[in-house]
Amino acid sequence: MKDKTILSIITNLTIYGGAEKVLVDVHNGLKEIFPAKITGFQNFADLHPKLGITANEYVKFTNPFLLRNKIIIVHARNIIPFIVLLKRFLFLNTTVIYISHNVYDSLRYFTFFPKTIISISNKVTQNMINYFRIDNKNIKLIYNGLEDTSCLPSKIVHQYTPAKIRILYSARVNKVKRQLHVVRALAGGLLPQIEIHFAGIGEEHDELVRACEKSQNFVALGFVEDMNSIIPNYDYLMLYSAQEGLPLSLIEGTMHSKPLLVNDVGGNLEIGIPGFNGFELSEIPDTLISQLNNLVNFSEEQYHLYACNSRQHYEARFTRRKMITKYVDLIHNLT
Repeated sequence: MKDKTILSIITNLTIYGGAEKVLVDVHNGLKEIFPAKITGFQNFADLHPKLGITANEYVKFTNPFLLRNKIIIVHARNIIPFIVLLKRFLFLNTTVIYISHNVYDSLRYFTFFPKTIISISNKVTQNMINYFRIDNKNIKLIYNGLEDTSCLPSKIVHQYTPAKIRILYSARVNKVKRQLHVVRALAGGLLPQIEIHFAGIGEEHDELVRACEKSQNFVALGFVEDMNSIIPNYDYLMLYSAQEGLPLSLIEGTMHSKPLLVNDVGGNLEIGIPGFNGFELSEIPDTLISQLNNLVNFSEEQYHLYACNSRQHYEARFTRRKMITKYVDLIHNLT
């Protein structure tokens, strides 16, 4: 294929979520080298403003022949069968690249994949191989990356004292991210010097606010416009989801030199490595309470080491530059 025009597509661009943000970041990197547009199923006026998509780079999907002779980067599993079938039956001469953003355990026989698949974590890769029976040679691992917006040099860590531990839990508030589950599991068990602040809104936000009322351990912050302005004020970043791919909130934590508190789902432990820059959290409530309470015994020296390791891990693996370079190389090598 001589034409390297790229179309990036996802299900719903009215949402400001992780996959949508990755789509825009990848698009913005690729458009510096290739002709590139974003296409979706919504009117331009309905796109989420924080995605920063401009009118001249957006094309509403109204005609399948829009895809002809293009490289299509698909960021959503639920539309990949549609795109693959359009290519096959309409002879569109497209190259389809599917980016798997999550671990799935359903609809194996109703999901059709193209030849080229990008996985964003080793856990996602294993899911593609073990559940979907995809040949490993068709899967390329490209970690999500973020532009460095930290104001601290890599070896400077904020003031830390175990006498007051502040934990930031940044995610959309819903059943998958399990904020309510965390509050209920920990209620009445945490030491008074440990606080968990939940940043984000979502379907369960009002219920979370009620659950946090009159608690000395939990605070529901609601929507935070600029996460980079508040992350430096916290000691740890936490995520305890039921399902993940490669959470951008944890990558933000490493960028800001924060040790991570995570459970073993998706790529969580690839960002927060136990014993290096993170702690693996138990699914057993009593053990989870003990793990978090034990943070008061984590010395300033140990904290400083984990914090520096977190920043080094970001620089080695999760920068935007590294991510875009790998996408560009992949596209240059397409046949």
